[in-house]
Amino acid sequence: MTEGRITQQDLNWWLEFAISREWTFARTYAETAPHHYIVEGRTSDVTHEDMVRAARVIHTFGQPGKYYSLTKIYLLSPDGKYRWWTEDNHFTDTTLVNRATTRLFYGIQNAPSTVSDIEPPYDAVATIWDVEHPIGSGESNRVKRLLDGVRGKYPPHVLDIGCGTGRVLDLGLASADRYAGVDSSQAMLNVLIRKHPKAAAIYPVDVRDALTANAFSPGQFDWVFLDTAVEMTAEQHVQIEHIARLAMIMVDGHEWTLRDVGEDSAKRIRAESDSMRAAP
Repeated sequence: MTEGRITQQDLNWWLEFAISREWTFARTYAETAPHHYIVEGRTSDVTHEDMVRAARVIHTFGQPGKYYSLTKIYLLSPDGKYRWWTEDNHFTDTTLVNRATTRLFYGIQNAPSTVSDIEPPYDAVATIWDVEHPIGSGESNRVKRLLDGVRGKYPPHVLDIGCGTGRVLDLGLASADRYAGVDSSQAMLNVLIRKHPKAAAIYPVDVRDALTANAFSPGQFDWVFLDTAVEMTAEQHVQIEHIARLAMIMVDGHEWTLRDVGEDSAKRIRAESDSMRAAP
């Protein structure tokens, strides 16, 4: 169960498991951040497999929240009374789950939202996605070389469509403060935020709806990455290409294909400028 898909059945398991265990008060944080916890080996009937499963449930169905400057993924209880979270580096490392009441907040609550109201099949595999799709040897350097010819004067602003768990950031192709990710999977975006909490913008939407709403303007981003698994029409593909000022990069697994759109983008900008000057 801890290595497969995470579904509603796993969430139901956690909700029953959580209320049937004895939670220990964390005395160390009694004054600064009061909370309770359960831990494998010390809490009765709590195993390592339970903790790993719980961590994956929390990161599949939870939402980003702030603890001062830190961004964590919290799962709220159905009654809104509690939030649960973990402190693990990897899901398989989890040994402890924390619980605090939702009436206490720490710091400005300005974490990005990952709630998309869409339930794509990727939600169920988000917490094992990186393990099953590891970065290829030399992939980062190979893609960076591919992008060398389309770099502008300043570090690029990047739009990553179908961003998933953030492969573009994992490879170091963009800085988090100049990055915007688009994906309809809440769980995949949770994993991205878990790894890259300083990502500048997250859009938990179907990109086709974003295009219909004109959420992005022509030339808004220097580079636009597009996962080939994202389905769209030829017209929508052209719309996305116009969002890019310098380059459009198609991503098909470990294959990266670049289209230099800088010249076409410059022509459109000049045409728009000429049109504005000619207007009465």
